Amino acid sequence: MVVVRFMTFFKNIFKRLWVFYYYAVLLGFFLAFYPLYYFLLGSTKRYKAANKLREVWSHTLFFFIGFGYSIKYEDGFEDLYFSKQRKKGIIFCPNHSSYADIPLFLISVPGHYRFIAKSELEKIPVFGIFFRTIDISVDRTSTTDSFKAFEEAGKSLEENISLVMYPEGRTSRLAPRLLRFKNGPFKLAIEKKVPVVPVTFLDNWRLFPNDGKNYGKPGFTRAIVHTPISTDDLVIEDTEALKQRVFRIIEDTLKKEYESRFTDS
Repeated sequence: MVVVRFMTFFKNIFKRLWVFYYYAVLLGFFLAFYPLYYFLLGSTKRYKAANKLREVWSHTLFFFIGFGYSIKYEDGFEDLYFSKQRKKGIIFCPNHSSYADIPLFLISVPGHYRFIAKSELEKIPVFGIFFRTIDISVDRTSTTDSFKAFEEAGKSLEENISLVMYPEGRTSRLAPRLLRFKNGPFKLAIEKKVPVVPVTFLDNWRLFPNDGKNYGKPGFTRAIVHTPISTDDLVIEDTEALKQRVFRIIEDTLKKEYESRFTDS
């Protein structure tokens, strides 16, 4: 018993030290890339290159923190996403449980797109540059700001720029269980007649959870980019049904891996 407690104690110390290491690596490489970010984000014409740099940064981060990964693309995604005939953007809806979710998405889906997130991120030193330029911040407490962000998001879709919208609205401390989804991504998809692509991050919650304990560890993480869901035949009244469909796809995928986490009270 004493040995088990001793081992657990040192495992927890390692997990906490790893978190400090993660943030040190994240910040260190970001600052190294910052002059390039600053230049690329100075013009909308260079935003595609800025997204490519974010992808490179994510690969670098995962290499140094000890995250291996695999990405699975279900039928239909690659044909749609890389099609030269596609005239509008796509709305990606990933589950959200870890600070590793954004870099994993950047690794999983190449190309040019915009993240939509809460306005508080715009105020973060250094990192806030993204939400003042390439990405879209929204103050959910302000109806006016929410409407403006919704309009800007819709314009991006019309310009064939995809969006990444976390339907839970924040990281879940109940992971792998999902928080209730918000309507925004699904209402926007139906209004603009663009596909919705569910994305499941299977392991980020386990390796680097946002559960308040500040624990993390290196390991192997997986992402599944699901088959696109068309909204061509949907109307606004179908928003709830579309939201529940995406919720079930992600939840069922997580349940297959972590069934006990969903059945335990």
